Amino acid sequence: MPQKKRNDFAVAVGLLGLGFTGMLVVSMIGCSLMTMAAMWTTGEVTTDLLMIMNDIGIYGLGLPVLLAIGHFLPSTAPFPLRPVRALRPVTFARTAAVGYAGCMAANLVSLLLLAAIRALAGLQPNNSLNGMVETMSPWASLILISLVPAVAEELVFRGYLYRKLIRFGQLPYILISAFFFGSFHGNLDQFLYAFVLGCWLGYLICRTGSVIYGMLIHLFINFFSSCVLTSAGDGAVANALLGLGILALVGWGLVQFWDFHRRMFVRPATGLPEHPVRAALLNPGMLLWIAAFLVMCVISLLS
Repeated sequence: MPQKKRNDFAVAVGLLGLGFTGMLVVSMIGCSLMTMAAMWTTGEVTTDLLMIMNDIGIYGLGLPVLLAIGHFLPSTAPFPLRPVRALRPVTFARTAAVGYAGCMAANLVSLLLLAAIRALAGLQPNNSLNGMVETMSPWASLILISLVPAVAEELVFRGYLYRKLIRFGQLPYILISAFFFGSFHGNLDQFLYAFVLGCWLGYLICRTGSVIYGMLIHLFINFFSSCVLTSAGDGAVANALLGLGILALVGWGLVQFWDFHRRMFVRPATGLPEHPVRAALLNPGMLLWIAAFLVMCVISLLS
């Protein structure tokens, strides 16, 4: 029986790792082909068009690969769409503040670590994402950077993975889905804060039974980062007020997390092997995904 439990858990995580690897490869190939076709027909590719092709590659071409491979895994829970335990507006605002504060704290740690790594290695900072957002039209930024990822990523990384992993317990689901979410961003700049946010939103799924709250929090964070911050301009007063607002929101979020953590709990894991971390990481599918993630990180650091 212990060996069967180990096999069930390792196979489930490994198949998901294989699925995400296939999703990534197919989406990158599809996006590259669409970009070459656009260059051949129009002679140029705008940032808006590039982001449209990127979303088509990920969700139109790559996602079916993940779903096809994940079809071999049982779905042991209904899709978490309709809330089982609804949040009051004030409680939701508190959870959103916690999510934003966690992102900002993790992002600060990432910035410090990567600044040290780049300084020691003699590498230049990578601001390609910020530069890309600044060249997009406002409506494209709102839809392609804020709305689409908030909805699609929550459906995949929180909703879909909930159906496939919750049978092993809430904590394994939260940590594994957050790891896939963070690593799917493909760079170290975003990995840590995406992982932290993924843990919080995964916990909210377990508490409320719905991805809706995660979508709204995700949308708020994306919108604030991609639309509000990039359009703030160079005005000293406006930036000072914005900075104070961010500090106030982060401070409030940290206070709310301190209040929440005393009542936080997850149900005990079930059906796990004796060494669950080893089973989750040291299987062919997950090793393949980790290798793909590391390759993307190296490319991002050197670009």
